[in-house]
Amino acid sequence: MKNEAIVISYYGFPSSKKDIPDYLRHILHGADPPPSLIKENLRKLEVIGGESPSTSIVESIKRKLQKRLEDLNINVYALSKHGRPNLSDASRIIKEKTIYEVPLFPIYSKQIFDSYFVPFEENMGDRKNIRIINLGFDQHIISHFSRYIDRNDRHLLVFSAHSIPLKGYDPYPLGVRRLSDMISGRRRYTIVYHSQGHFPSRWLGPTPEYALDLAEKLGYSGIKVIPVGFLYDHVEVLYDLDYDFKNFITSRGVSYERVPLPNDSDCIIDAILERVAEKEQQ
Repeated sequence: MKNEAIVISYYGFPSSKKDIPDYLRHILHGADPPPSLIKENLRKLEVIGGESPSTSIVESIKRKLQKRLEDLNINVYALSKHGRPNLSDASRIIKEKTIYEVPLFPIYSKQIFDSYFVPFEENMGDRKNIRIINLGFDQHIISHFSRYIDRNDRHLLVFSAHSIPLKGYDPYPLGVRRLSDMISGRRRYTIVYHSQGHFPSRWLGPTPEYALDLAEKLGYSGIKVIPVGFLYDHVEVLYDLDYDFKNFITSRGVSYERVPLPNDSDCIIDAILERVAEKEQQ
């Protein structure tokens, strides 16, 4: 037996309304969430259909990875930052000595990835932890997005990614730009960052509203969004983009189209396995 495991980690979001207070309490380090915050998250869940698909998508990714690895005796685990099982449960659940850590984000950000790598590794003690980053740069993921690029499309091409607080250097925006270049096929495009938080006050931009102003200025009648900063559907895509941003631009007479994410399709399974194989050979 190889005594190896793959751990896929993700942010997490409640699948049902009843779990939202505990979810927010975990984010707030045990403090009771204000009623307004609970109400806001309940509304988002209601708008996207009453439940978030993110947990079921991650569980499907886990099952498909495990199926592909069954002959190699490599176990696959899925741990959430704010759900169950949690990163803090790692040492209790995982017994293998060599761990491939795979946060389910396509582009490396020090802020984002450290919030997964650091608590996981502190919890796992003296295991051999091998970090996997930049899944989005795997050719399978690039090909998934590139097939939706049409040179004759009259939509403004907009690459979107989750914003991060502006504190210290982070290679994230350079990665977003580089991956957007690789996918765009030399088509003109712009980049926006969404889902900015309330604190701290300064977050990476420009916000999606910039794309609308640019589309109107350049004479585009529609916007095609490629959520290059995401691998699977969750509230920041289904609500922040497909509902909030969509309603904003369509109210101004500009049409909205959003490219599907890889979710649990073969391309994301292939990307993870190829990155793990590359690390095994080093």
